Amino acid sequence: MKKKINVIDLDKTLIPYDTFRLLIKNELFNLDIYVIKWTIIRIFRLVATDVFKFKITLYLEDKYDEIFFKSFAVEVLKDINKEVMELIENEVDGSTINILLSATPDLIVKHIINKLGWIGSGSYIDTDGTFVHLFGIEKVNWLLRKYRPEKFDYNVAISDSASDDNLLTLFKKPRKWISQ
Repeated sequence: MKKKINVIDLDKTLIPYDTFRLLIKNELFNLDIYVIKWTIIRIFRLVATDVFKFKITLYLEDKYDEIFFKSFAVEVLKDINKEVMELIENEVDGSTINILLSATPDLIVKHIINKLGWIGSGSYIDTDGTFVHLFGIEKVNWLLRKYRPEKFDYNVAISDSASDDNLLTLFKKPRKWISQ
């Protein structure tokens, strides 16, 4: 019997806001010049979202230690959407793997995953130094590489984003989450 997998999106699905945006807002509030500069560049669309996240991820990895990101994850999880969690818990049995996939950088997501006891990933820097923006088709690619459909039962997927529509179509029970 194949193990079931459930895939859950983080931002505006499991958490009612964008966690990366919250982190950026905190940095802007603290008047971090580097983050202000890159945010202005992004606002004027002089760089793509993935380039912006890559630059900020590299910078924040150097600026903060793991304790900071763990603490941030704990704060974020206080806002977990209980309705989404209940929906997920109703789809879990002894053979289920819950996977959290997010465009938010993995330096945050890995701590959220760890606290939930799940697996998954956020956007990350690959071993060759390439930034993998786990957004849209990249989520599908990640899933298909790690959890081949011939070996796993694609049970439930939940996401708020149209960019995840391709991901949702792979699952028996796709759920488009509409924030209340």
